[in-house]
Formats: sequence, C-alpha cells, structure tokens
Amino acid sequence: MTAEILLALGIPTAYLLISTALLQSRRKTLPPFLLRLSTRRGIVWNAMVGLSIGLGALRWALSR
Repeated sequence: MTAEILLALGIPTAYLLISTALLQSRRKTLPPFLLRLSTRRGIVWNAMVGLSIGLGALRWALSR
C-alpha cells in the first residue's frame, strides 16, 4: 500500500515541481504560445493539481 500511495501522490507532485522549475528557468526560450500562457497567473492550474493530489489521497484513505 505504501508504494501505491507514493506513486499516486509522488508522480503528480514531481510533475508539478519539475514543470514549474522548467518554466521559471527557461522563460525566454519558450515558444510564443507557451510564453503567453506563462505570463498568466497559475492559480487555477495549481489549484487543480492540488485538488487532484488531495482527491487521490482521500480516495486512497477511504479505500483502506
């Protein structure tokens, strides 16, 4: 069970951290359509990723 929760929560968390770091460090070399997206506030994106992580944890906890 521990390996499953690590996979279920670790993959989205790692994806969020890595993609955020890449977008922050490579801001000037992105294609124009990604530059346009990266200038907007990411609160909706971060909220949805956080919600999916939270729901995954809740689903795992309730299935035990």
